[in-house]
Amino acid sequence: MFTKPRTAWACFGACSVGLAAFLSAQSTDESETEEEIFELSPFQVDASDDSGYRATNTISGTRLNAAIKDIPMPIEVITDEFIKDTGSTDLRQSLAYSAGMVMSSQNDAGAGNSFNTIGGVHNPEGATSNKTQTSYKVRGFITDATLRDGFRRQFSTDAANIGRVEVIRGPAALLYGIGNFGGIVNYLPKLPSEDKTQHITLSTGNQKHFRAVYEAGDTMDNDMRFGYYVTAVHEQNGSYTELAEDNRQFISPIFTFRPTEKTEVTIDMEYGLESKNAVGFQSVRARGDLSSENVASQQDRLERAGFLQFPDKEIRTMRWSGPDTFLDTESYNIRLQATHSFSENLNLLLGYNSSKVEFDSRDVSGGITNNVGPENLRSTITVIPASVENGDAEFIYGEVTDAIFQGSWSDRNEVVDRDQIRVELNYNFGLFENSEVLNLQNSFLLGRSEESSVKDVFTRGTLENEFFYWDPTDSSYMRFGVNGDGTAAPDMEDVSDIHDLSWNQGTYIVYQGSWLDERLTAVAGMRRDRNDFRGMVTDFRQDTVTRNDAGAKEKDTSQVGITFALNKQISVYALKAEGVMPNFDGNRDVYGNAMDAVTAESEEAGIKFDLMDGKLSGTISAYRIKQTGTPIYYWWAPAPAKGRFDPDADIIYNVSDFNPTVEADWRNGSFTVAAPQWDAAVASGAAYQIDDSWYLNASSPEGEAYMDTVFNASKTTNPGWPGWLYIQDDNTNNATLDFAAAEAGGYDAFLSGDQESSGWEAQFNFAPTDNMQFVLNYAQTKRTVVNAGAFPEYPWGAGGVDKWAVWYFPDGAWGLSGYSLEDQYLDPDDTSTWQGRGYGAGEKQDDTPRHALSGWGNYRFNDGAMAGFSLGLGFQYESEREYFSGITDGSGQLVTDTNGQRVVLETDPRLNIDAMAKYEFNLGDRNAHVQLNVYNVMNDQSAYGYIYAKPTTYRLQFGMDL
Repeated sequence: MFTKPRTAWACFGACSVGLAAFLSAQSTDESETEEEIFELSPFQVDASDDSGYRATNTISGTRLNAAIKDIPMPIEVITDEFIKDTGSTDLRQSLAYSAGMVMSSQNDAGAGNSFNTIGGVHNPEGATSNKTQTSYKVRGFITDATLRDGFRRQFSTDAANIGRVEVIRGPAALLYGIGNFGGIVNYLPKLPSEDKTQHITLSTGNQKHFRAVYEAGDTMDNDMRFGYYVTAVHEQNGSYTELAEDNRQFISPIFTFRPTEKTEVTIDMEYGLESKNAVGFQSVRARGDLSSENVASQQDRLERAGFLQFPDKEIRTMRWSGPDTFLDTESYNIRLQATHSFSENLNLLLGYNSSKVEFDSRDVSGGITNNVGPENLRSTITVIPASVENGDAEFIYGEVTDAIFQGSWSDRNEVVDRDQIRVELNYNFGLFENSEVLNLQNSFLLGRSEESSVKDVFTRGTLENEFFYWDPTDSSYMRFGVNGDGTAAPDMEDVSDIHDLSWNQGTYIVYQGSWLDERLTAVAGMRRDRNDFRGMVTDFRQDTVTRNDAGAKEKDTSQVGITFALNKQISVYALKAEGVMPNFDGNRDVYGNAMDAVTAESEEAGIKFDLMDGKLSGTISAYRIKQTGTPIYYWWAPAPAKGRFDPDADIIYNVSDFNPTVEADWRNGSFTVAAPQWDAAVASGAAYQIDDSWYLNASSPEGEAYMDTVFNASKTTNPGWPGWLYIQDDNTNNATLDFAAAEAGGYDAFLSGDQESSGWEAQFNFAPTDNMQFVLNYAQTKRTVVNAGAFPEYPWGAGGVDKWAVWYFPDGAWGLSGYSLEDQYLDPDDTSTWQGRGYGAGEKQDDTPRHALSGWGNYRFNDGAMAGFSLGLGFQYESEREYFSGITDGSGQLVTDTNGQRVVLETDPRLNIDAMAKYEFNLGDRNAHVQLNVYNVMNDQSAYGYIYAKPTTYRLQFGMDL
């Protein structure tokens, strides 16, 4: 559980609020004297011309204050006023109306997220359910690149502390380094105001919502210009789902002062606590035919099923996992930053950021199996395939008898420490300044960033090979430590301890220049990153320690863009940029080498406009992003680097589960077809027994004939499951000893694939009058798998080609994957000719909607009986989303229906409408307001894929100056 930092930060938070209240109470009459004017640092955004939802400048595009219209990239700014009007309480809600961003995903192009989030395979949400709450998809690519004023911050923040949010789309490695393919989100905290402010906001609503916010800030009129801004939040919420509740506290004090006229120091801090109860799965995958062992070790096969339903429970609100799962989060962040102006055109920034987050969680996992566990907890259930209409090739839609839920508990403590140092030097100068045509304004930014991250994960779980059991028709809540009949469940034990250390060092130079009377602007730069990773895994059950040192690697990226102003209102731009994501997971490829960094290249062109004296502004852009080197995992792929197979010796298989002596009705009958060949193999000695296990020398003519007959029958006249061929022991020697899964050689081996995203986007900001404003965003996104991965060429030896290796097996979900040998391999003897048929080349395999449209409008009454009232209305529309692509996330197996066709499922289109009403008034001599926000006005509660729309919620708030 949480340790000493909680007490220290709680005391600090109380002192910060007390100090803010004390300072706010002091007289500020002396501020009426003449104020000294200080020039704004180029490292600080100038928001003086911002109006309502419209922002004119940005800091995120070049790390320097610049006009949005001059930067050759799409930049969206979400202002403080927009955040307040939409009632957003955290960063994710602030982004709800941002074009092309997916805040809740179910299908992430095979990113392997099914088992990494709370709820595991029974949690239908994908990468966006990351406990950091900073994962989302931009332009079809997952990103966790959330920044706080340019420094990486990978855990959530409260909207009360946010002054503005800047969204930069496309790869942005030049300035921000790693992990930014679709884009980055950079939020800027609220800074000390010139005038004293002190405000309190209270809100209540349905689903047990209560929220209190206190804000105070001022800048002192003294020699050092000491300023402060303190935000403190308490919030608690229930849920439309059973049992779920969360409670959080947040405080963020920020202090600024000027030790000299040309030096400004910023001390920026955040501290947060959040406690979530009942976070486990709502229901479980409705499949009951897997063995006890397979339920525990092959959870990816559960992805083929829908979800178990109970007659006395509503599936959209139930939470079978009960009240004992939880997620507690404690986080803090401190940024120390100094800027100094050596001269009018030479400025320096020094910054240090330290952050820490600790997650404590308890979760439950498992699945439904049969014929194991206490008989009094077994029942008959109905199993449901993912495609109810067309069924599933592996199991039948219908009843399963003697079914039982078999599960285990896990406790996990994860601590992430991150430190970052950034130094930037800006020099600007002009040439030919007296010439209207030749006048050239130049700005150079030289920067260095060093970042380290230490992650420690300690896990305890239910005793190995032991489980707790629950009746799958009993909808009562699962409880920690007991079985469904009240008897004691197995104890817990230490499972693993993971320690990861990663570094990133980046050096970059950026040039920005303008000429032709500032009609032509260019931004270009280069960056060199050096990345390193070291990991250590202690497995307490196996009593092993595994180390992974990927080794340091360097990567250069670049960016170049040009903006040309056609006139004072319209400009066009073109941009080419790159991104990089190092192999911080230490993944190895099928050759045994550490995988290279994943890279991305983008090309983009667009138009920016600022019409009608600034009343109508926006950007329209078209782009293409190609990502290269994506890790792709097929458990059955050849991995020759594992080197366990002797290709010069005879090919020997353990056929204990692959011969006519085990023929049964549930098998496909191929063993019966091959019975004569089996008898010949036994007679010749090619098939023989060792300690009651049957073995076959497939290099002998008789052994080869038997294997060929079984394979050929399974491909043609006897489709279905014959039996498991790939039992390995000290007496076997076959190429499947060198396949990709970790059970061969101790590590998963990955292929390298390519993906692409293309489309166009539009952002409009329209304020036809002083009291009316609209924001409209549109995104068309086409997400495509370009290359589903390439097999290596297996180096066959004197023993010949192993024609029966796992990658040649005639299965509908893996191996040949339902295709003929000739269709899947151009040359069956050469594994590198694998065609990847069925695995998505040219397909989406992602749930980013093709079309997304959002808008928000606000009208304020200035006169008459309605004076002081504001009304807001917003909508979000998204087209169909491919929430299931027929390929399991856990192992890359195909999911086919009873007709042999891959199961691809889409949601219905979705439209959500939100509304706001606000009344501003004076309470005595103090400003006050009452605001009502209603979300999902139409009360849509439909299922979109496996995730249900949240019902109508409302938030009623009262705020006033103190």
